[in-house]
Amino acid sequence: MKLGAWLGNLSLQKKLMILFALAGILPLVITFFATYGQLRDSVISRQSYAANQSFEQTLSLLSSKFSHIEEVSSMIMIDEQMNAVFSQDPDYMQVWEQLSAFERITDYTRILQTNSEMNGIVYYIDDGFVVTGPRAAMYRPIGRVEDLPWAQKIMAAKGDAVWVLAEDEASPSKTQLILGRVLWNVNDYSTPVGIVTIRVELGQLQSYVMNTAVEQLIYVETEDGEVVISNGQDELEHRQQLFTKQVTRERFEPVATDNKKYLVRDSRIGSTNLFLHSVISADLAAQAVNQVRNQVLIVYGAVCLALLVCIMPVTKSITRRIFLLMNKMSQVRQGRLSTLDIATQEDEVGHLVSSYNYMINSVKELMDTQYRLGQEIKGAELRALQSQINPHFLYNTLDMIVWMAQKDEKKNIQHVVYALSDYYKLILNKGEDFVTVKDELRLCEMYAAIQQKRFKGKIRFAIEVEQSAEACLLPKITLQPLVENAIVHGILEKPEGEGQIIIRGSTRDGRLQLTVSDDGPGIGTADTRTSKHRGSGYGLNNIRKRLEYYFNEPNGIDLRSLQGAGTTVYIDVPAIMKGTEEPDS
Repeated sequence: MKLGAWLGNLSLQKKLMILFALAGILPLVITFFATYGQLRDSVISRQSYAANQSFEQTLSLLSSKFSHIEEVSSMIMIDEQMNAVFSQDPDYMQVWEQLSAFERITDYTRILQTNSEMNGIVYYIDDGFVVTGPRAAMYRPIGRVEDLPWAQKIMAAKGDAVWVLAEDEASPSKTQLILGRVLWNVNDYSTPVGIVTIRVELGQLQSYVMNTAVEQLIYVETEDGEVVISNGQDELEHRQQLFTKQVTRERFEPVATDNKKYLVRDSRIGSTNLFLHSVISADLAAQAVNQVRNQVLIVYGAVCLALLVCIMPVTKSITRRIFLLMNKMSQVRQGRLSTLDIATQEDEVGHLVSSYNYMINSVKELMDTQYRLGQEIKGAELRALQSQINPHFLYNTLDMIVWMAQKDEKKNIQHVVYALSDYYKLILNKGEDFVTVKDELRLCEMYAAIQQKRFKGKIRFAIEVEQSAEACLLPKITLQPLVENAIVHGILEKPEGEGQIIIRGSTRDGRLQLTVSDDGPGIGTADTRTSKHRGSGYGLNNIRKRLEYYFNEPNGIDLRSLQGAGTTVYIDVPAIMKGTEEPDS
């Protein structure tokens, strides 16, 4: 459940990436493990084959060499004339007889020594022969060596060929590999008369074990565990214990010791008492496998990376448009309608984008139609409110003219009619709904002039408006009803019927601020008595509604009154200059 919820909350791009990764990379991973297993087996097989070939080649060369030397020793041992000389008692032979007999043996031996695979043939015979000597090249007294271990091993073999390691008596510091055989008395084959030894330099044998792999240790040792030659003397000490028994392994087999694993193989060299051993560290053997694994990993990693590089543009091409569409729909929720301006494509997402753009255009058309209808309704309502002002003002003015006619004030009637004509010229304003504050103040001046004629100069009128405020726009006939109310419900309510009206105006912080003040008794006093004059009693509400429609502000006008000190009407609306964008109307 948690996994399903987590997958469900992932973005579409991540879901597509996971899908493509599973579809593309997962088969690669499976293929990698299958391929790696085959490659590993192949590498191990090739490595094992190379190690076995190297081992068998070394074994074959050494077997051939040692077999040849053993054949030479057999030829000496079965030579009857040679053995007949060695079997004689030197005390019963003349010197010249000995020299003559050994001359033939020496010639024959030198012929055998011409073979480069040996370094010398030495006979150990009775000390009485005149040719023997402790440092002689070919004939040496057997009495000097018969107690030595290597000589005793040869004697114990009773005629069989025995390979031993021994120091050369002529060069005690020099160790040689020696093949030894017992020489028998031809008169009594149970009695030995000497030993024949064929010597091989260790350096000559060293080349046989050097042409192997670097990680392969190979060495030759005797049946007693004496190391003859090796291609890695430094590693012998801790690897010789792998061969506790002299056995023959036909192939490399795993052996573990000291928490380490090795591959070992050993074999007897021909029919000799020498053994060839080879050791390969399992770690070194695994290096080749690891190298192949790393190479395969690099190849598959590059393929996976290339696959991801190819997947990302595909997923981005799908999700980018959906992401843009999602952002646009979020903007629609915030009230910002805009189409998605991207290249049209014929896939499913492209059709979705086209449908979205069509829907937005349709909504815009509907909103424009609704706005236009709303503006028309609003304009009709404003014109209706506007029309409420003019008849009442005309009615009051005509009532004043009738009153003047009854008083026979012909001259005043003429001035009032002229003022009324100018007043209505300003009101018409070529059909415009907005006028400047300056024109609105002229309208108020004309209206005040008419009232001054009517009330014999008892109405004093003053204007204190800054020049910056005069250029601002107002709905026409905004200030005149306020002046009318100030006269009718303010000054005329005073006992003496005389007073002053002041219009003030300024701009502050992008707003137009106007006040219409009178020094009448205040609203509270006026409400408690019956008004003696009629005026446009609904003028304040009319102006409030018109300001709200024009400026979209519900609190554009406010009234404050202090009992006995007069009334002030405040107008606070945005300062819109003539020539700039006018308010909606």
